[in-house]
Amino acid sequence: MRTTNNRLMTGLSSLVLLGAVAGAAHGQSATAPTTQAETSQAPAQSSDAKDGQTTTVTVTGQKPVNRIDRQTYDNTKNIDATTGNAADALNKVPSVNVDPQGNVTLRGNSNVQIYVDGKPSTMMSADNRAAALQAMSSGDISSVEVMTNPGAQYSSEGSGGIINLVMNKNRKPGGYGSITASVGTDGRYNTNLSGSYHKDKLTLNGGFSYRNDIRGGSVGTRLQRLDSNGNVTSTTDTDGIGIGTVRNLSSNVSVDYNATTSDSLSASLAYSNRQFNIRGDSNNAAYNAANAPTALYGRHTYVQQPNENTSGAFTWSHTGDTTGETLKVDYRISRSTGTGATENTTTYSFPAALTLTDVQRKSTDLHNQVLSVDYNRQLGSDQLSTGLQITRDDSQTINNSIVNGVVNPQLTSNFAYVQTISAAYATLQHQIGEKWTVLGGLRAEYLNLSTDLISSGTVGQLDYTKLSPSFFATYAIDAKSKLRFSYSHRLQRPQPSDLNPFVTYQDAQNVIAGNPNLKPQETDKMDLGYEVTAGYISYVLRGYYQQDAHTITSYSTFLPVSTPGGQAVILTTKRNFGSGKAGGLEFNYQGPLSKKLILSANGNLAYKELDTSTLGGTQSATTLSGRVMLMYKATPKDGMQFTYFTSGKQLTGQGYVTPFSMGNFSWKHNFTPKLASVFVLNDPFRSSKVKMVTDTDLVHSVSTRGQQGQVIYLGLTYNFGGAPSAQQGQSRMPGQGAPGGPGGPSGRPSGY
Repeated sequence: MRTTNNRLMTGLSSLVLLGAVAGAAHGQSATAPTTQAETSQAPAQSSDAKDGQTTTVTVTGQKPVNRIDRQTYDNTKNIDATTGNAADALNKVPSVNVDPQGNVTLRGNSNVQIYVDGKPSTMMSADNRAAALQAMSSGDISSVEVMTNPGAQYSSEGSGGIINLVMNKNRKPGGYGSITASVGTDGRYNTNLSGSYHKDKLTLNGGFSYRNDIRGGSVGTRLQRLDSNGNVTSTTDTDGIGIGTVRNLSSNVSVDYNATTSDSLSASLAYSNRQFNIRGDSNNAAYNAANAPTALYGRHTYVQQPNENTSGAFTWSHTGDTTGETLKVDYRISRSTGTGATENTTTYSFPAALTLTDVQRKSTDLHNQVLSVDYNRQLGSDQLSTGLQITRDDSQTINNSIVNGVVNPQLTSNFAYVQTISAAYATLQHQIGEKWTVLGGLRAEYLNLSTDLISSGTVGQLDYTKLSPSFFATYAIDAKSKLRFSYSHRLQRPQPSDLNPFVTYQDAQNVIAGNPNLKPQETDKMDLGYEVTAGYISYVLRGYYQQDAHTITSYSTFLPVSTPGGQAVILTTKRNFGSGKAGGLEFNYQGPLSKKLILSANGNLAYKELDTSTLGGTQSATTLSGRVMLMYKATPKDGMQFTYFTSGKQLTGQGYVTPFSMGNFSWKHNFTPKLASVFVLNDPFRSSKVKMVTDTDLVHSVSTRGQQGQVIYLGLTYNFGGAPSAQQGQSRMPGQGAPGGPGGPSGRPSGY
């Protein structure tokens, strides 16, 4: 098997080299695809009697760039971009939702990969992602790219697709900077400083941010154990409140140097330090089958989770002798370390006075390296892209459990793994007449995983090869409309920690464990869309379908042990349960309702089905999710933005997660072209609550979690140095001509 895998990788590597050699004989000019986000904006101008300057307020509609494999949304045009976090930015992107706990879904699918500048990062790994998104400043993000069907040049991991965060960089001549400071209710505050300098061949970019965020939350849970006849044998009720504090410091610096007319070098360093603390108190009661109390107790919990992330990147880019020929070598390394401690003090008042203390400590150390080589070349009128990528993850997790000063060996473990994914891909883009453009690709990935449960001396080895084809096609109906089709084969690989069979503490009534027998889930996805851009109006109607095999779902069951008061303890693990499918109809619309008001709307009507026959049934759900964004130019100096979204129902295999919704209101006032204030109100309707239901033959659980989402921020932003003034580069609402002429280079008003 390993010989076959090596031959396959050797053959694909040869394909990459063959493409480069073949391309050398057929180079022809080509037009590089655009990567910049188009925007629709609505500024107004007026004279300021005090300083004689012209002040512009911009109300921005985020018209996406629909490249053949993605949509790009400009984050810098959001009014609250400078005060919010990355989760806030993602919650303004169509079909993307982030719940109050930081869990991300794309079209309702939680198995989505998040990249930073086109590459994976330990900062956005499964265990770090939620906290990282809530700590990262939205002001550091230039745009968000959404790939529901990524091409072969990207990893096949992520059945839901890929979301790429493109970070801010500047290429304008000269030097400039921007500083933002914000304060919020309940002691919140954040600041962000960024700067750039460009001259001749050298460009420097840097940034620093600090964020202090405080959020209260609540949880209410009813957990019931059932017998084989469906009768309740025990019940545990929990009501708790808590408050969490996130302090995040981050900094980054990058340098780009054009060594020659054909070669450029770039290097970057980034660092972040996150401190996450939670204090919570809960009241708990346990009852028997006759509903008589068996235990009454209170619990105080204190959680500390410090985390550090460091990363570096080096890139060499070479432009060949013919237009369209490029070679890019990119090496990235990142490390994430964390130490967490959860301390519980449980005080029983019934059946007897008793106090127990337990301390759970967890330390993680994750190293990630990615080396990629990408080559693009013209073959006649076609565009060939080939590449190689090697990704290596090296991680260790240590869990320690101490109960009343005594080590609990059942919850103490030391787990390590090394995972290497070697990949090669090739894509070919071909023009058929004047109407059709097609792009086909194939990616091969060979995985080698070594696991070591050090605490017990148990080792494991796993290796396999997967092929992932992709295909894209566009048909230009006319100058304003087109059809777009895409297909990709995606994977949901078990995280190495999902393969660790050792039991890990989650809370007093819940523990988790991995499953060493997990297989990767495989998904086939198809999209068919109709897109129209007519003047100031653009809309997209898109149908999609996906089929899942070896579906990975959570599985919960009771352990034969209990707490001192007799409450049951649930073990949650993961299994491959049958198959699943999903389909839906999605639409995006943007256009002006008046000279001062722009509407952006997104909706998704979806059907989901999950076959868990080994558990005794099939789940299905029809859900409706959507988002509305209104952008209003109230006065020549004031712009407002209101966003509201609702998510769809998610199936979990043994239950479901109910829909949730959230809103956001922002108001920006420009004092001068360089100085502006921003007012933000998050969750004005206090609707950010999530309910999770588990319903099986033996377990019935309903848990409601809410977070204090209603937060007020007031911030000031000041641009200094050579920063462009607020009105530069902005477009107008319909009827407002652009300075110097009626329209831009496209013949339409500038920016459309």
